[in-house]
Amino acid sequence: MASYNVTLKSDVKLGTFYWVTTVNADSEEEAVTAAEHKFLEQLGSEAEWDFTDYDAEKL
Repeated sequence: MASYNVTLKSDVKLGTFYWVTTVNADSEEEAVTAAEHKFLEQLGSEAEWDFTDYDAEKL
């Protein structure tokens, strides 16, 4: 089993959302599935969302 750093990207109604997490898995496909499950677990938690970093570029 290896450690994978996974970035999931979703284009949502008002922008783009990225979820970045580290998981242990036997393959890249299993790593993506594990990251998706972690994301769904996070959404279901009572934890308050708090953005701790940002990047802003003037257009």
